[in-house]
Amino acid sequence: MIESLLIGMVNLAIGIAGRHYWSVYQKLKKTKGQAAILSGFSDSTKFVFPPREDVESALLPRISTEDFMAINNIISAFINSNHIPPYKMIDSSKITDQDKKENNLILICSSKTNKVTREALTLLRKTDSSWRSLIPYFEDDKNTNQIYIRWNKGNYPSESFGQEGPDYTDIAMIVKTRSPWAAQHKVLIIAGVRGIGTWGAAEFLKKWWKALYDEKGNDKNKAISKEGDFAALVEVQYRESDIKNVKLLHVVDISIPDTNITESN
Repeated sequence: MIESLLIGMVNLAIGIAGRHYWSVYQKLKKTKGQAAILSGFSDSTKFVFPPREDVESALLPRISTEDFMAINNIISAFINSNHIPPYKMIDSSKITDQDKKENNLILICSSKTNKVTREALTLLRKTDSSWRSLIPYFEDDKNTNQIYIRWNKGNYPSESFGQEGPDYTDIAMIVKTRSPWAAQHKVLIIAGVRGIGTWGAAEFLKKWWKALYDEKGNDKNKAISKEGDFAALVEVQYRESDIKNVKLLHVVDISIPDTNITESN
């Protein structure tokens, strides 16, 4: 009987230890690789997409193909990284102040079509003067009535406007940082100059995330975490209804205010 009791105690101890180390392992997984890039969105998270042309008979708000593909790619990235994927969506024209304060937000599309993207970028650049050059933003070209990305005094237009196809090249930003509406929450901005850029930036987080993970958080003297906030610029290659490749152009950690923008290889 004593022997059976001892065996039972040993098995119980092994079970408790196993559950503990499994829990530690699961937590560790979320600090590495793709999971680290998407960390911080474990609470309530909503996609915010811009409304498209209205259809009178439609019960749901319309969404563009590129926006839909971007949202689908982000959901897949969360699943691939063992995070619970966000599934709630809201039209940017219907979002409330309460939505902004009580949720993590994934903002889809540029400030030209998504007013919440415009508001977020404006507020983030006002948060801290040392952050101003670290947050990319969209600017209007009054001569062409097009927008481009401006970052650290550099201009990044979309080559697609001058291309005749079948290959097109767009530029897009990916920004992960604390929410300007509620510091306990996060925002993730996925926004191209054009729709294919938004789609491609999301696909980058799904397929080509390793380039971003390798580049960010490398300054050990400043102890920048791989899980930390960042801003990145990517170049999207599109051909015949598919994203062929996405290249990381620049990335900067914005967890540390005095970090400088560096160009990746």
